[in-house]
Amino acid sequence: MKKCKLIVLAIALRLTASGAETAGKTGMTLNDCLIYAREHAFTNRLNRYDEESAKVNSRLAAGDLMPYVGLSASGNLSFGRNIDPETNIYDNKEALSTGFGLSMSLPLFDGLVSINNLKAARTARRRQAERSQADEDEISMEVIKAFYNVSYCRAMVAQVEEQLKRDETDLQATMWGEELGTKSGADVAEMKAITAADEYELSNQRNLLAKAYLQLRSLMGMSLSEEPLELIEEEEGAGAMMDKNPKIAEAELAVKESEYALKAARGAYSPRISLNGGVNTSYFKMMGSKGAGSPGFSRQWRDNMGQYVGFSFSMPLFDGLSSTNRVKKAKIELASRKTQLEQIEYEVQKLTTQARLDLKAAHDELTAARRRMEAEDVAYKAIRRKYELGSASAIDLYTSGAKLATAKANLEGKRIQLKISEITAAYYSGQKLIRE
Repeated sequence: MKKCKLIVLAIALRLTASGAETAGKTGMTLNDCLIYAREHAFTNRLNRYDEESAKVNSRLAAGDLMPYVGLSASGNLSFGRNIDPETNIYDNKEALSTGFGLSMSLPLFDGLVSINNLKAARTARRRQAERSQADEDEISMEVIKAFYNVSYCRAMVAQVEEQLKRDETDLQATMWGEELGTKSGADVAEMKAITAADEYELSNQRNLLAKAYLQLRSLMGMSLSEEPLELIEEEEGAGAMMDKNPKIAEAELAVKESEYALKAARGAYSPRISLNGGVNTSYFKMMGSKGAGSPGFSRQWRDNMGQYVGFSFSMPLFDGLSSTNRVKKAKIELASRKTQLEQIEYEVQKLTTQARLDLKAAHDELTAARRRMEAEDVAYKAIRRKYELGSASAIDLYTSGAKLATAKANLEGKRIQLKISEITAAYYSGQKLIRE
């Protein structure tokens, strides 16, 4: 009993040792759990790395449109027979040569391949963001279910505790009745069996509650310690509206990315034109020759510097049909992603319709469950009164109590299902799950 109260009624929440902020003294609401899961769930954390990788890919694609500037340097010491630049004849002297250069190359036209690759990379970056949002929403839905599962299990533990306390009171009254001669030993034995069944059920419900807490913690990416976790169930306000379901947005961007990839593949048939330019300097000396020593770098750069500028042009004529096959592959990929977009739109439409049906059914089932619970409560009170007067057996009391307990559990389950259905229907109507 004490252990259950520590689990259910704890007053503090300690978060992971990674430096996360501790929760307030009042515990965590559903929205608090969703925000925590957004920051700590493993899938969400991995998706953030994928988003950073997509950003880098976009920068890499942009780099293909920028000029390339390079600095080069060389130095050679030749042995054996070499041409003497002064006499232009072979000699056996050693020769020293050095060279430095600064070059630049700027792509001017490549069939818009680089531009379309950049657009595809930027689209892929946005697509990854939508994919991350879709994954985050799926995790949030699982957290919502786990949160309310904890709420349901807590209610079941409280219900069984109340039932056990009531049956223990009835057992004590029955034992007194046996002493007074109004109850038999069989009645006492039956009440003891009922109390034992309550104790077993309470142990089972506590175990289910512990598992429910464990499931919620794991979905949130929270430490799996046995420290108390207090949850507060409250009325959740409406979240902001989404522009579009992230699954559909991701599929649309996938189609757009494939369109750019197809354009880039077709650009391989176009000629390549680039602008090249640079400056360089060189120095050559026969070792052992008389004359002034080697000039300094500044003098060598000033006296021997050369400059050049030019254009390069290349036209693909035959590449083993690789360009043709890349275009065909890009067309197939585009057609496939268009079909995937249609499939996702169909699935989202189906889930939206199903969410509305589930919401209507949840309202009807909750109303019916409430009427059943009220009827079972009236019946139990009548049987209990008869038992106190001696006109009903302990078995009758147990049977009626079990029906009432089942009705209460069913009512709580339908209440939880209605809340989940309301959140699900609102999400598929365009409402965000997390309130900022």
